[in-house]
Amino acid sequence: MSQNTFSHIPVPEIIEVDPRVSGVKCDGGNGALGHPAVYYVFDGKPSVTCQYCDREFVKRPV
Repeated sequence: MSQNTFSHIPVPEIIEVDPRVSGVKCDGGNGALGHPAVYYVFDGKPSVTCQYCDREFVKRPV
């Protein structure tokens, strides 16, 4: 019987944000287990993805 070696990979978190914001900060959450704080600007895009933890920040529909 074969096992799916990808079954333990967590699904990245999707966080909805207010459509009026121009940017977001991500620190990975989990306090000391997170990552350095990084800032992302939407710059006209509907979403941005953290390069450390793959969290996706999506603007809520208006």
